[in-house]
Amino acid sequence: MKRTRQRPDPPRGELTREEYAVLSSCPQFDTCDAPKCPLDALYDVRVYLRGEKRCRARKATRIALGAGLPNHGLFAREIRGIELYYGSWERYLERKHDRVNKGVSS
Repeated sequence: MKRTRQRPDPPRGELTREEYAVLSSCPQFDTCDAPKCPLDALYDVRVYLRGEKRCRARKATRIALGAGLPNHGLFAREIRGIELYYGSWERYLERKHDRVNKGVSS
């Protein structure tokens, strides 16, 4: 019997102009054919199958472009890692901001 993944909710439909603008602002957009992009507002309803291509955009680029997205432009694994190590996304941003300021003032 074939197992299928259950989606959290049915797909919302099409992307809005703003959501598409974020997705298309990625430098890899024209050459990337990954089925599950962390800059996609519908990331949580997309399905990745083993063997398909993956997003090649750098993490720093994805974070900068995906600031307004629920997943902040990160893969689920990256979000779990941040939550485990820092406790929350906000704490991660505080620590990152502190490191940048400490490096500038030194």
